[in-house]
Amino acid sequence: MRSWVIRTYSRKKERALMCREGEMKHLVDYQKRFVLFLFATAVIAQNQTVVTEGIGTTYDAALANAKRNAVEQGIGVIIASETLVKNARVAEDRIFSKADGFVKTYRELSSNRDTDGLWTVKISAVVTEILDEVVKDQVALDLLLAWLRHPRFMVMISEQNVDDPTTTISETEIGRVMGEKGFKIVSPVQTRALKERNVNLAELQGNPLLAGALAAEFGAEYIVLGNARSVALTSPLLGSRFSGQANLTAQVIQADDAEILAQETFHGKATHVDPITAGMYALKNAAAELSNYLLSETVRRWSLEQSNRRTLTLRISGVTYRTRKRIIDFLKNEVAGIQTVDQRQFAAGLVTIAVRFTGSNEDLGTVLDGKDFGAFVLYVTGETPNGFDLAAKSKE
Repeated sequence: MRSWVIRTYSRKKERALMCREGEMKHLVDYQKRFVLFLFATAVIAQNQTVVTEGIGTTYDAALANAKRNAVEQGIGVIIASETLVKNARVAEDRIFSKADGFVKTYRELSSNRDTDGLWTVKISAVVTEILDEVVKDQVALDLLLAWLRHPRFMVMISEQNVDDPTTTISETEIGRVMGEKGFKIVSPVQTRALKERNVNLAELQGNPLLAGALAAEFGAEYIVLGNARSVALTSPLLGSRFSGQANLTAQVIQADDAEILAQETFHGKATHVDPITAGMYALKNAAAELSNYLLSETVRRWSLEQSNRRTLTLRISGVTYRTRKRIIDFLKNEVAGIQTVDQRQFAAGLVTIAVRFTGSNEDLGTVLDGKDFGAFVLYVTGETPNGFDLAAKSKE
């Protein structure tokens, strides 16, 4: 039955792809005839509203497919009209690639489940190629956070303001900015308790696996780690005022697979008659800039995962060399939506596999949980926003 559904899904997907390709080729031909008009239109409008359909084995998979189609179609219009004047071939190539576009908002027009079990979802989506429009639009950001199930962040900054090594100015500012954007932040009380345990933040920054484990201990899916330092300088040009100058470096780490999503260094400046206050304002300015950067980079990554393929990590225990191979073959050949399968590690009966998957966690979890391989059954034992823990249990 599953094989029949997969074949049916594949045929429908092929038909959908052929229709989209035909539509896009027609679009390119149309643009070649009216290129000046489209070029002027694209300069004025950076958003595109498109109506698309998606097909999937579940509602979520069909919705994700509709969003990907919206990105391809909407960003294709923008890209083509901006570049076709220079090079029609380049524009056409970029239309058919997975362009870096973002679904800003969407509205469901219809959804239904066919007799073969496949879902079709039709949406009207506003697509943009400007990341800031997603970051600054709270409605778009809320939709994205809801899709991610509102992940929690832990913020830990090793900080020194002038001569005071106990301040938490940067940490507080980063938490404030992210909290205002709707991000869930681990309580500062808990992070203070961690610091009282003499946790070595420098060691954490050099060891993403250890940092991820610490975040997971407190129920956080991501951890923001950083170092902040400020000094207060004097200058004849400033008279009795002090020049506060701060450096702040931070990175965002995924807890479950220790992947670094973003990292950067920012500088802050401020003047004040009091050296401590000058350093404090310099740290706050650096933290505000860094917060916006980290938010943009994290949202960019999530937005692309929502509209394109995403990497999920599968940690499977209780496997042998042969059962490992059977599971990998199953993932490669029988699971709709999986594009690539890469084994990362195999030791002591535990295999770690990274898959590039089109769809939601629920889609993949539903396929994997209870999968019968004859001699053994695969069960989902745990889930994170970026993967699953599974166990292969023998029937004997």
